[in-house]
Amino acid sequence: MAFMEILIAEHSGFCEGVERAFRIAIETARAGKPVFMLGNLVHNKQVVERLNNFKVKTVTELSEIPAGTNGTLLISAHGVPPEVYAEAKKLKLAVVDTTCPWVKKAQKIARQLADEGRLVIIVGDRGHPEVKSLLGWSSGQGVVVENEADLVGLSLAPAKKVGIIAQTTQSTEHFNNMAASVKNKVKDVVEFDTICGATTKRQSAAIEIARQVDLMLVVGDKMSANTKRLSELCAETGTETHQIQTVDELNNDWLVGKEKIGITAGASTPEWIIEDVLTKLNYSLK
Repeated sequence: MAFMEILIAEHSGFCEGVERAFRIAIETARAGKPVFMLGNLVHNKQVVERLNNFKVKTVTELSEIPAGTNGTLLISAHGVPPEVYAEAKKLKLAVVDTTCPWVKKAQKIARQLADEGRLVIIVGDRGHPEVKSLLGWSSGQGVVVENEADLVGLSLAPAKKVGIIAQTTQSTEHFNNMAASVKNKVKDVVEFDTICGATTKRQSAAIEIARQVDLMLVVGDKMSANTKRLSELCAETGTETHQIQTVDELNNDWLVGKEKIGITAGASTPEWIIEDVLTKLNYSLK
């Protein structure tokens, strides 16, 4: 089996925010004190497993941490609601905050909009940790909308003051469409495009490659919102697209008859997983 070419998206794999979070987590673990990670540091199973190997314990609630533990709490790159910091303080836990700077910015904007008495509309994936954190910073005045159907059931009287922000991994086109719909229903709307720059670059680079190839492979965890978005955008170009978490999911049948293979990876996908996929594809060239 031979291919003419393997093309790799210019922007793929760990973004600066995730790389920073992973580095800080490893440095914290090496300090020797008990380290607890609230949820997943990033949405990638292999990264979480590597941290667990460094004795970082994953918890879903702070109540799982034994009382009197002289430990450290890792805040994930997705961020958390304000009450988590208060609870950690009561438990006398040291806090190491790896929240992505782009998420921090969105949190501050959510709080600002709520303080202005606005309904805070968050365009994002309901249930995602980042979105939950943004809801928390919205001081009880936030609502999540995933699509146009969610807007239909939302009370948006013309006199209502509204602020609209995005989960940082949303596509720009989708956010713009949702913002336009809100503006058609409400006069007083303040809009903030809080989509992270790395997300925009990855999406543009992935689409560019997808348009040039016969097969697109998107490498990243099924939990990852930004990887899911990359898969959707690549598929929308009409190119056959498959999302795989690791090289073990790469199906050789997909490769039959393909002359150009494109590869991109989500912002939470580590380099070693991408390299495994490239190694298998390059082996197939021989």
